[in-house]
Amino acid sequence: DPFAGCPHMMLRALSSVGGQAYGAKQLNRDKNPSRPANTEKYWLPDYNYHYELPEADLEVIALDTNVNSIATLGGDWHGNSEAFNTCGGEGQVWNFLEKVYRSGRALLRERAQAGTARTVLILQHYPGACQKEVFEAALPPGRKVNVICAYGHVHAQQCNGWNLQGQCNMILSGGGGGCCAPEIAQAGFAAVSLDDAGSFRTDVSSGEVSMPVGSCHWKRRLRQA
Repeated sequence: DPFAGCPHMMLRALSSVGGQAYGAKQLNRDKNPSRPANTEKYWLPDYNYHYELPEADLEVIALDTNVNSIATLGGDWHGNSEAFNTCGGEGQVWNFLEKVYRSGRALLRERAQAGTARTVLILQHYPGACQKEVFEAALPPGRKVNVICAYGHVHAQQCNGWNLQGQCNMILSGGGGGCCAPEIAQAGFAAVSLDDAGSFRTDVSSGEVSMPVGSCHWKRRLRQA
């Protein structure tokens, strides 16, 4: 998806919304009309976005923080070089993703001021890049909110921080389906339970959310010579 990092370099963008060109094939069909209809269960409305679930008193804020790992974008060395070559150099990609990153920080501050949910979940890809402190610093006087950070990148299931009630609020959940050969990480996911009092409980490592160590095997289809 090389133009995800430089849609302004396309001869014809996949779409334009509010004057912003879009070139990422992964985004929803309003941003990428060519995306197959049978992919609608994969929901990705923008680089940064938020949505609210009033019935659960919950807001989710998702951020794109890829500018901090630009040297490894693309999946492998071929994808990395293709992205930079397509975009006219690493500088073009960095400039675009830096704008996306700043937009995400602005979204955090905006939602801290305008949101009403008692629990806020901040999602992004990398450990150490949640920016929970940006959100909390922008909260208006009187607003009380539980903030949970969830991220992956590292293929592991673990808790990296707890709130005063002893519940995990810094969730590393990169186990997925178990990855990657030759060492297979423990597969799993994280579960967060909300209650009517505005509190939450987390589970990132029990047998309810993790498969037994050694139960996953990496299989790769080899091409015939």
